[in-house]
Amino acid sequence: MERFVRLIVAGGLVLVGALWLVDLFARGSPQWLVGIVLAILGFVGVMAGIFSELESGAFSVE
Repeated sequence: MERFVRLIVAGGLVLVGALWLVDLFARGSPQWLVGIVLAILGFVGVMAGIFSELESGAFSVE
């Protein structure tokens, strides 16, 4: 499997699990904070997978 696909899938799974933690535990609890950190890491993983496949001028207007 391609590296970018692994990053997107793994990041997405971490993000979904993290959002469950954030939803299930009280705001400010240690488990909630772990969920927030994991959500950020999952989001970064998804974005890293997407941006690794974009060309340098993908969004430039000519």
